[in-house]
Amino acid sequence: MQNINKLSLVEQSQYNDSIEEIKDTLRKLVESADVSQRQISKFTGFSISVISQALSDTYEGDRDKIDDALARFYRNWIATNAIVETSVVKEIHATMMLSWKRKEICRITGHFGCGKSKASARFVALNSEFAVYVELTSTTTPASLLHRIADALNIESQMAGSQDDKLSAIIRALQRKPRQLVVDEADNLRPKTLAILKDIHGGESSERCSIVLIGTERLKKVLQDPLLGYLRRRIRIQREVGDISFEEARKIAALWPNKLDRDELKEAWAWAVKKFGVASLVALMARAYDEMQLRNKKKIDSECLSAGYGWLMD
Repeated sequence: MQNINKLSLVEQSQYNDSIEEIKDTLRKLVESADVSQRQISKFTGFSISVISQALSDTYEGDRDKIDDALARFYRNWIATNAIVETSVVKEIHATMMLSWKRKEICRITGHFGCGKSKASARFVALNSEFAVYVELTSTTTPASLLHRIADALNIESQMAGSQDDKLSAIIRALQRKPRQLVVDEADNLRPKTLAILKDIHGGESSERCSIVLIGTERLKKVLQDPLLGYLRRRIRIQREVGDISFEEARKIAALWPNKLDRDELKEAWAWAVKKFGVASLVALMARAYDEMQLRNKKKIDSECLSAGYGWLMD
């Protein structure tokens, strides 16, 4: 089975790829488990068996219809997964690398939608030999946090016994192989849960891991809790990220086929900055692309963009 680099694949893909190139790409994505036939089925409305036949070129039904559906899924996937090298991405990556090299705890904050999660996820994907992504929910407890970290470290089978036993298992694993724990949406954790991270990080002389805490401005307030004084003092690296520039917004908009002029793109950028930054711009272009398809156009124009605003207005 071919092992492909999903991020490299995303960056190389274009919207003018032929249907044969698209199907070849989708086959590789399915083989590498980055995309499942179930995902394609859910998005397109075709059954899994039809998707399987289409990808293997054995489908005997309306090929134009299934090819169009596969192309729509592919373009949506590219837009969702593509990462433009913005200043925000570069700042976050530099901060995470510094945290890793120094084996220190760092805090990265920024408003909703500025690209923190995608940038940090990309860093983990590019540095999987040492970085692991710890997925959390707002209901994560101290016990479930330990299990999520163990799962990220692939030592879930060792998580038996008391909470101290589980903590010790994680510490032993990090002593054997130092790692970087990337904790996204850390501001959703309660202080009691966050406090466990100081024990996992260890003392100043124990370089067993780096921890990256990512969240909104609320994370700063959470860290002021008296329970987190020790953890707060350990945060030696801090980075606040802002908005993308207009030129960066143009690169993001170019992920979708469009013939928007500079003024229209500037308006879209200014609107997105007032909302949730990158996330709002992506949502706007995606809705404009939907409108483009409804109108049977080949590129997003001013009418499609205006309709996109209408779909997203409060």
